[in-house]
Amino acid sequence: MIEFKEVSKTYPGTDTSVVNDLSFEVLDGEVCVLVGPSGCGKTTTMRMINRLIEPTDGEILIDGQKNTSMSGTQLRRKIGYAIQQIGLFPHRTIADNIATVPGLLGWDKRRIRERVDELLELVGLDPNDYRARYPAELSGGQQQRVGVARAMAADPPIMLMDEPFGAVDPITRERLQDEFLRIQQNIKKTIVFVTHDIDEAIKMGDKIAILKQGGVLAQYDTPENILSSPNSEFVSSFVGADRVLKRLALTRVGEMNLEPANGADGLPVIDGRLTVRDALSELLGAGSMRGVVEKNGERRLLTIEAIESLTGTGVGPRE
Repeated sequence: MIEFKEVSKTYPGTDTSVVNDLSFEVLDGEVCVLVGPSGCGKTTTMRMINRLIEPTDGEILIDGQKNTSMSGTQLRRKIGYAIQQIGLFPHRTIADNIATVPGLLGWDKRRIRERVDELLELVGLDPNDYRARYPAELSGGQQQRVGVARAMAADPPIMLMDEPFGAVDPITRERLQDEFLRIQQNIKKTIVFVTHDIDEAIKMGDKIAILKQGGVLAQYDTPENILSSPNSEFVSSFVGADRVLKRLALTRVGEMNLEPANGADGLPVIDGRLTVRDALSELLGAGSMRGVVEKNGERRLLTIEAIESLTGTGVGPRE
């Protein structure tokens, strides 16, 4: 668990706080997303966890111990770190890049090689094809995958991710997000994730910390609670006027309790893996108020009314 206790950061020569009196907890296995406008202290907050930046006041506890209880170097070797710029060493192979921290920790060569191959497979890159390549031979999306693999190399319980998918095109970004969420279901790391994109925050986070200028915590809660009950005009404005639709992105149609689709021939077929928001888009695109969801060999009836019941408000047209 990571706990911030009244943490502030003020740089010498200025009276303005970059981060101001932050207090919140990130539980084991959670993804906590820090989001807010430019200059609100998101990256500074994250970098204080691994002491790339030292706080001016307050304490940061990791599993109940102050993060100052060991040297910054020792601490950083126990915490994975992935950044937007990726930061791969251009003169080292992909395998050597991933092996950086295990090598510093003194792992033997066999253990390192097995870990490198395991991680390449985990992020969807064939070890036989990619192990000996250099970063310049990979696409931006592939380099991002290697960056994430390197952050996980020593199997750290905590990972810090600073806009890790921000430097790629939207299609690749969505694929990387989906891939990482799939991986997280298996590895259950405690992750602090920085983004400026509220849609990414909603998709990736178990908890969201919305910061405003001056590094003040505006709201800390689950995506569902923030979308349904923003606690201020600032939060309401930041999440956007379309927050009803954003809430629909939190649920997949295959997770809904739907009635059997009896006598529903001719209706559009909806993939059960789609979010309710994407399924609504497909229904509207097909000009239909109803569709058939297919999942695990069963056919269920998806209706506009069933979608509206998730939010308690209208989302579609009326026949």
